[in-house]
Amino acid sequence: MQNACRQGFTLLELLAAIAISAVLAVIAVPAYQKYVLDTRLNHARTVLLQNAHFMERFYQQHRSFKQTSTTWPALPHTATGHFCIRPQGNARGAHDGKFTLKAVAFDKNSEARIIKINESLTAVVCESSASTCADSGSFFAGGSTVDKKCRVFQ
Repeated sequence: MQNACRQGFTLLELLAAIAISAVLAVIAVPAYQKYVLDTRLNHARTVLLQNAHFMERFYQQHRSFKQTSTTWPALPHTATGHFCIRPQGNARGAHDGKFTLKAVAFDKNSEARIIKINESLTAVVCESSASTCADSGSFFAGGSTVDKKCRVFQ
């Protein structure tokens, strides 16, 4: 008698393949989500850097980072696909030789981190902030006290 030609997979083989795929998915999906969030934050940093260079050119022409004594100049880039960008703090009373630009996620539930850059082009990322894109005005109020758990961005 000849052995019948085996076709397909056994139930045990199929279950093993599904289990291995599930374990890989459990590992890969969070890593991919972190990669996506980090890429968005890096893009916001790039746009902040472009705005900081604009501010440096503005300073060279006007000898101040402020448009007037009470207003910041209009930034060339005010948003990315996921972050809104504004100066931090009111221009009124700010030092003429200093500025901080800040990027805050439109959806704070999916990305709580913010990123800031100052006149020395030092980028800082903070794990949380009270600032939101829904805040009215042309700048983020509250100064640096609204940002928590900050570290230099590398």
